[in-house]
Amino acid sequence: MMFSAQQINSLLHQQALSEEYPWSANDPRVVEVFYKAVCAELTRRTDTSSKIEWNHYGSGYASYVDAWIYKPISEFSVDYPGKKGEAYEGLCILLSRLSPYFVFLQGAKSWAEGGGSSYMPTYDAVDHLTHPSVVLLEATAQEVLANFGLLRVFKDNLGSPLSPSIRVPTNLSDGPFIEFDALYYWED
Repeated sequence: MMFSAQQINSLLHQQALSEEYPWSANDPRVVEVFYKAVCAELTRRTDTSSKIEWNHYGSGYASYVDAWIYKPISEFSVDYPGKKGEAYEGLCILLSRLSPYFVFLQGAKSWAEGGGSSYMPTYDAVDHLTHPSVVLLEATAQEVLANFGLLRVFKDNLGSPLSPSIRVPTNLSDGPFIEFDALYYWED
């Protein structure tokens, strides 16, 4: 197990795990200011565009910031059947609001005048980077994040089951819950 029972409890009560700043402030605004600087440097160094979900997907609470970076060029394009719009594969970074941990995923987003679509983060998607253009972003993105003191965790680190008595307030999983669900959850 990566986390103790006390740490799991802290996560599920929206309490920071780290005594390092900015998490030690236990102030979401302070963490967001920090992550805005991180994401600005990330897009600058990777020469990417981004779509970053700061607002908890518009409702509820997300224990993470969903930062998605891509390049609006053909190497990142994916099919968007039936609609005139844009669709790209990109590197998703889940930045924990409660700790210095992050994970990488790959996901596609599309948008057009009449709407759009997006991946939702799941445990199965962690570290599953297959698109060649996305894979090329990984090393630079990890270096940038590490320079800010952020720590990458891998799928293998987050698969331990939680006690059956623990209920994670998330729309991303129906259970049984694992450590990933405690670190990265979204309740609507």
